[in-house]
Amino acid sequence: MSEIRFVKAHGLGNDFLLIEEAALAGRSPSAVARKICERHTGVGADGIVTLAPAGSPDPGSPDPGEPRWKFRIFNADGSEAGLSGNAMRCAAAWLVSRRNSPAPGLELTLETRVGPKRHIYRGRHGSEYIFQGEIERPVFTAEKIPFRPPKPAAEPATEFPLPIGDDLLPVTPLWMGNPQCIALVDDLRQADWKALGAEIENHPFFPERANAGFVQVIGPDRIEVRFWERGVGHTLASGTGACSSAVAAAINGKTGRRVTVATEMGEMEVHWRESDDVVELVGPAELTAEGAFWWVGR
Repeated sequence: MSEIRFVKAHGLGNDFLLIEEAALAGRSPSAVARKICERHTGVGADGIVTLAPAGSPDPGSPDPGEPRWKFRIFNADGSEAGLSGNAMRCAAAWLVSRRNSPAPGLELTLETRVGPKRHIYRGRHGSEYIFQGEIERPVFTAEKIPFRPPKPAAEPATEFPLPIGDDLLPVTPLWMGNPQCIALVDDLRQADWKALGAEIENHPFFPERANAGFVQVIGPDRIEVRFWERGVGHTLASGTGACSSAVAAAINGKTGRRVTVATEMGEMEVHWRESDDVVELVGPAELTAEGAFWWVGR
């Protein structure tokens, strides 16, 4: 029997186990994720993050001693995701916590499957670490998402009638580092969004599955959201989902490009910049535990 050391963290209830890549000792991260994320026989989490130094410091960083970090994320079912806004903040919080008296303004660069992502440390609010991160530019092309309905859809495909059972659900599909499908609803408390999310995740129009987001517009600068993610199911929050929800609300003419996103456990701020089309996310991350998972066998 051997052990895998981890730190547990969450971003508004979306929880992850943070593991140094070297601690896997050559084990498949997908296999580790499936075992360790199981909430009854493992530690329990929505996914794992592996981190490793990724080379020389970013010459544009105000702290030349800060290296770049290789970031990978695996869902609870073992599938690898391209990006996660909450997981990146959790990773950044862990890295910042290991420094002596980190000052607000410190920048960290995480090398993800979809490119480098810079996060700026904004300070502490109680036990929470607050970060501002540049997430991604939304993409609406069917090939990139990927989204494959029988007949080509408009791009962006706002209010696309997605067949769910005998009904048609108006959705906005897009890519935000991973496939997203966003539905604007009148009342989240009346919508059967968990059942709809499970249908959307494995819908044949999304060959790589999709994360589903459900949005109730509260006002021109505020939305409320619920999430169902591929490989995980119901999540209390989602960083890329929050960004996708904000973009979908904006292109459907319901909000502006800067909104507060209310999740089940708290709020994030999303700004879809007009200058370069990049979506920026500000939110918290909290470190909650550390320990060792006992691995039996190879």
